[in-house]
Amino acid sequence: MSMIKRAWYYVTRKKSKSLLMFLILFGIATATISGIAIKKATVDTRSKLNQSINASFTLENNLQNNMGVGSRGLGNVPASAVEQIKSIDGITEVNASMLGEVDLIDLQKVKLTNPRVQYNESLEAYKNFSDLEGMTDSSLDNKFISGVLSLSKGRHITKEDTQKVLVHEEFAELNDLKLHDKIYVQASVLSSVPPNEAVTKEKMALEIIGMFSGSNMDRATTEHELVENAIISDMQTVKLLRGYNDTSAIYQNVNFYLNDPKELPTILDKVGKLPIDWSNYQITKSSNDYPALTASLDSMDELINKMLIGIIVISAIILSLVLAFWVNGRIHETGVLLSLGVSKINIITQYVVELVIIAVVSFGLSYFSGQAIAQKIGDSMVQQASEVGAMSAQQDLGGMQLGADPNSGTFTKTLDGIDVSITLAEMGYVWFIGGLIILLSVSISSIFIIRLKPKEILSKMS
Repeated sequence: MSMIKRAWYYVTRKKSKSLLMFLILFGIATATISGIAIKKATVDTRSKLNQSINASFTLENNLQNNMGVGSRGLGNVPASAVEQIKSIDGITEVNASMLGEVDLIDLQKVKLTNPRVQYNESLEAYKNFSDLEGMTDSSLDNKFISGVLSLSKGRHITKEDTQKVLVHEEFAELNDLKLHDKIYVQASVLSSVPPNEAVTKEKMALEIIGMFSGSNMDRATTEHELVENAIISDMQTVKLLRGYNDTSAIYQNVNFYLNDPKELPTILDKVGKLPIDWSNYQITKSSNDYPALTASLDSMDELINKMLIGIIVISAIILSLVLAFWVNGRIHETGVLLSLGVSKINIITQYVVELVIIAVVSFGLSYFSGQAIAQKIGDSMVQQASEVGAMSAQQDLGGMQLGADPNSGTFTKTLDGIDVSITLAEMGYVWFIGGLIILLSVSISSIFIIRLKPKEILSKMS
């Protein structure tokens, strides 16, 4: 009788043992395929984020020597510096940011659900005050890239827009606004920057072309800091409000984007050699703006690597112990086969084939069990990794308190989630890893057959 026939007969006739082995292999395969799928989802997520945040850098004030302009210290990055940097080969996109300080006309702000600042009469003067954040291209803004904000309706601001805005969906609901409605603002008399003669004093009508979602209700201390009250506009509108033209403009900060993150060191070297006053301005890699997110991904990698190593080691130990009892219980069968001239290698190979027959079913079904639980396990690990990331970011602050405004949200932004899916590629890995575990376990459990001489095995039969 051939070795394969003997394996098939054993598996089909020893139903209880085959069922036990099926359950063990099914558990191993489900845990392995879940771990591999989560690992792949984490790698994909990191790759997408790296493409976004490692392929850009920011020009901003060096706060050690340059506290900005006005009582709030707004950015004063000059347009001349921006023009020099954007001319470097390899830089493909630029997104400048400029704050305009306005009074909202006939509009209400979203209220804090749990006010953390005691009300006083001085705050009453600021009830209509708001920042109008002008951007060249809002789709490139860190708040949208990191997921702090998400565009829910309409479209993003582009460099061709004039007198357009994005508003939060709660702000729109509170004021009964919809897409293409107009809101009215006016340069605020409470502006922290002394106005120049070119400042537009007339009220401006701004068309709503998009709405976004996101919240920092748990961190904001004033209504002004609420993401829900953030208003994002185009650059031309804010320049008009502050009385700037393209040459005289000073920006809050400017992000520069490249196609290939690998070019970043070379381009930063070229930027550093430009005749810009580097005592007052500095370059920051955008990846430095996401310490909690980076720490979350690092923690996720560590967790999933430990999980996969644990699965392989524990699986090999459990399977080896069970097979050891299984093989010892087959000493009579082994002795008979040896007496019939069947080699030890042939007998051990039969054990492997028996497991492979069972694995065909158990590994196949693990595709469905993995689909059912991998996402849930991944979500749980993301939560743990995010907590680690948040703690790491807090430690980086060294006890300092970070602002709760929307832009500061990127610093504490952690991993929201990963999209776990199982494909044929993951099944291939399960067969590879599962096959290695089976071979290792059969080898360990068959040591006594390999070490004993046929005569010694036959003597044990009696």
